[in-house]
Amino acid sequence: MRTSQVATKLSHHLRELQIRLFVSVIILALIGVVVYNFYEPILTLLRSPLDAPLYYSSPAGSFAFVMKICFMGSLAITIPILIYNLIMFVRPAFEKAISLRRVLLTTGSSAILALAGAAFGFFIIIPGSLHFFAGFQVDGLNALISADSYLGFVTNVIITFVLVFQLPLLIVFIDTIKPLPPKRLLGMNKWVIVGSLVISLLVPFAFDLTTSLMIAAPIIVLYNLSIVAVAAQHAHATRKIRIAQRVIRTYPALNSAIAPVSAMSLNDQLIKSFADELDQPHQPISALSPTMSPRRASMDILPRTSPPVAVTKLPFQPKQITLSTHVRIISDVAPRANRALTSQ
Repeated sequence: MRTSQVATKLSHHLRELQIRLFVSVIILALIGVVVYNFYEPILTLLRSPLDAPLYYSSPAGSFAFVMKICFMGSLAITIPILIYNLIMFVRPAFEKAISLRRVLLTTGSSAILALAGAAFGFFIIIPGSLHFFAGFQVDGLNALISADSYLGFVTNVIITFVLVFQLPLLIVFIDTIKPLPPKRLLGMNKWVIVGSLVISLLVPFAFDLTTSLMIAAPIIVLYNLSIVAVAAQHAHATRKIRIAQRVIRTYPALNSAIAPVSAMSLNDQLIKSFADELDQPHQPISALSPTMSPRRASMDILPRTSPPVAVTKLPFQPKQITLSTHVRIISDVAPRANRALTSQ
């Protein structure tokens, strides 16, 4: 029975993965059709750093080049959607750490960082690399750059910096699941500097010192920005804990360690949600449901936890009263009775 339940859960996860992949591919294809209508301005933009004509050496070279442009443009636009589906697929394993608000914030931040990385690679790295390569032209040799080679070069640069600019998001996301001490991250700064220099020397489009430094600099800067973001996240969490502690000191009955466990006791999740509500602006009374009065909205009606006790009617038990023989009955009819007896 347990094996069948595990197999069922695994089949559900595989089914969900198939659905998310299918939806992502459909969106990728639809956006590719939209990008096809704008491939001419995209091609003009891609050729602007080179400032030279491009050539193709096969009959289908032009068609293949246009299709590659459409695919790359569609992939760049659908990166946030792919990241969203990936996070939502692994979210059930970390449901307490990854809220829906965190998923949406991560997806939006990923799109902004990807756009910044693509712009940095296209407008700064590519012109510098092309200028360096142009300085090695020899008399008698003319450059005949193919469209496929140039597009591959531009694509490698853009994808590299799109991934590099995701570094702050990756570190903050890991800190959300497993806290990373900022002091520990600061201690690893020297290794990040060495690693960024090694990466800048290994990429195929950086052969001069200037381009290598321009590649290493964003990695170092983004890593230090990640440390700042992690420290801010820890400070925010600490502030929430202090608010919860202040509430417990003010209302000791809310502390389950002091008060007995009851329906009024708060666990950590309720305290966290209460601290979150304190950070948000208060809603006006008009924001409540029209059928709910303000007084009723503040009431906490708990459901009955035990069955009602049946009330049994006690049987009637008469008590015997013994009267004395010397009891005199005084009544308003006594004089009349006496007169009637006298007359007789």
